[in-house]
Amino acid sequence: MDAAVAFELMHTASLIHDDVIDQASTRRGKDAVHIRWNNKISVLSGDYFLSQAFKLLVGYNNWLLMNIVVEIAQNMAEGEVEQAFANRRSEDLEERYFRWIGKKSASFFAGCCKAGSLLGGDSHEDQNLWAEFGYNLGIAFQLIDDLLDYTGEGGITGKPLYGDLSNGVITLPLIRTLNSNNNEREESSLDYFFKDQIPSKKIISDAARYVLEGDGPAYTYSRAEDYAKKAAGIIKKLDFVKDDKKVVLEELTRDVLLRKK
Repeated sequence: MDAAVAFELMHTASLIHDDVIDQASTRRGKDAVHIRWNNKISVLSGDYFLSQAFKLLVGYNNWLLMNIVVEIAQNMAEGEVEQAFANRRSEDLEERYFRWIGKKSASFFAGCCKAGSLLGGDSHEDQNLWAEFGYNLGIAFQLIDDLLDYTGEGGITGKPLYGDLSNGVITLPLIRTLNSNNNEREESSLDYFFKDQIPSKKIISDAARYVLEGDGPAYTYSRAEDYAKKAAGIIKKLDFVKDDKKVVLEELTRDVLLRKK
């Protein structure tokens, strides 16, 4: 239980810090911490949550567990930095995107699953299977999260539509649209996302329309399905897990695709 609480504290800390980095105004229908107070309070609050998470985890006196935690923190930071310094005109932008979310969301999901397996006394091989399950589930989760930025309902998701666009965060629906752009428009709303400029509300609205009119949303969902299927396939390899629990895990992979918030 303490480990589960610690990982949730890490997750909450990452959300608080992310909102500062992305300058997001809302989180789950309420003002983000840095909006309610300021960036200083937000960063310090996230740091405090992390310290409490580490305090709980140190209590296990388990170096293998701490290694998982350190790897999660390292990957999440690296993913953010790589995304921040990415060349948006890069031909392999989609490949880079999957590396970012692999180091952030997927790394966190994988670490949580591996830590639970470790503390449950599983073998090294089984721990790696759980990590692989979490990684694929995490990729699917993030893809749906990025899709909901275009197709979700603000009253359900708890954040305004096109939040990523507004904050200059490039995700797969937009990347797919950028890659599919026929370049007939020398200066379109999409081009602004290759520049270090703050897009206007009209630019954001036009860019969102281009994305929604193209195959970006459908493509993003299909990739999420691929990773959810990979996660479901790994469940079949978990011979030590009882059938009734496998059913719950398989439902989880489907629920990720159906989530609305």
